[in-house]
Amino acid sequence: MTHYHRFLSSHNTYCVLDSMSKSKMQTPICSKPINWFFQCKKSMAFLSSGKGLRLFGNTSLRTSVPGASPPTGASPPTTGDERLVESNDSFEPWSKANHLRVMDGFLGDLALELRQKFASTVGNPRVTKSERFVWDYWYVEDQYTLLRTPAHLLFDEDQYHSLENMLLTCAQQQFGCRSLSPIWLSYYVDGCHQALHADNPHGPWAFVLSLTDWDRRRFRGGETMILQKHVLDYWSTFDPSRGTEMASLVELVPPKFDRLTVFDPRFPHGVRQVQGTHDPLEARLVLHGWFSDPSPFFTGGLSEEDAAPVLDRVLGRLFDELDAEVGRATGTLAVRLNVSGETGRVTGISSLTDTLIPLPGQGYDDPEDVRLEIQDCVQQFLMSPTFPPSSAGDTQITIPLVFE
Repeated sequence: MTHYHRFLSSHNTYCVLDSMSKSKMQTPICSKPINWFFQCKKSMAFLSSGKGLRLFGNTSLRTSVPGASPPTGASPPTTGDERLVESNDSFEPWSKANHLRVMDGFLGDLALELRQKFASTVGNPRVTKSERFVWDYWYVEDQYTLLRTPAHLLFDEDQYHSLENMLLTCAQQQFGCRSLSPIWLSYYVDGCHQALHADNPHGPWAFVLSLTDWDRRRFRGGETMILQKHVLDYWSTFDPSRGTEMASLVELVPPKFDRLTVFDPRFPHGVRQVQGTHDPLEARLVLHGWFSDPSPFFTGGLSEEDAAPVLDRVLGRLFDELDAEVGRATGTLAVRLNVSGETGRVTGISSLTDTLIPLPGQGYDDPEDVRLEIQDCVQQFLMSPTFPPSSAGDTQITIPLVFE
């Protein structure tokens, strides 16, 4: 039996764990974390649930195209501060599943600085400096072969903090995550690779940020490999009339310079073996880690004290409905509400991230109907509340829902 948490974090800061397992507390970059516990039944209620929903709080990717907002249209009459949006048979999905995002030119000039710092450290093998001795040759037979180091040990403090802040801002604004794992820096020379594996415990999103001189590479391989979704449900889409080759089984993402690749780490993934160079300056060079701790937060004019009671009520009702009436799925749905400062009404809902996968064996003719049920339910409840008006303007509230 799975459990879910009906509470939000009461942290005013987020925690970034460094590579030596120490905590480093920083003030939020661009938003206010919601700072209260829901009082649904207890201050911190752990409720058993066959649906396995959790609303996490404790701790962030940049999306080039956010999910489309559903039509708002005319609203039913208001009852108190909630006006439940009625469901209908013509419901249109407003969130699309997305397990991989690729953004080029993510760091800009900082990428060149980091690349130059790496080159100055390892470029002359006859110069003995302490920075040259921070690398761990990580070898696990038939699984991992690469050289890695905690990124903060190689880069200047200002460079590392700039890198960390850009990743955190991206993760928070676009993925609803408020923590960042330790950032690793790894390079791959001839024979280095990662065999297929999954990183389920680390966070809902993994990232790879490339500093590889890809356009002038002198090696083969080095792409990030991600098993395609249909392979994980192979027989439901099996076509005996068609052959299958690697390109239809695995997504290959080249590590182009300054490319940020963010993906669902539950999908088996790896790195194609590098062949052809032993020179670190010509290697596959990447920064990597995880975005973790999905957590609600908001920006704009509405105060925390005004937002809390309204969200408390509507999320409690949403949890009950998801628990009792909706099919089961696994993954994360992070949504953003836009609240009018003039009226306090929710004027739109959009999807930031959607990695929901319906669980098998529920009796649906089309398993995707589970996703539609969840979207319909979330839209009904999260479009319903009326918040206090705010003279300071509109408010955006980000709410990540984690299904287990």
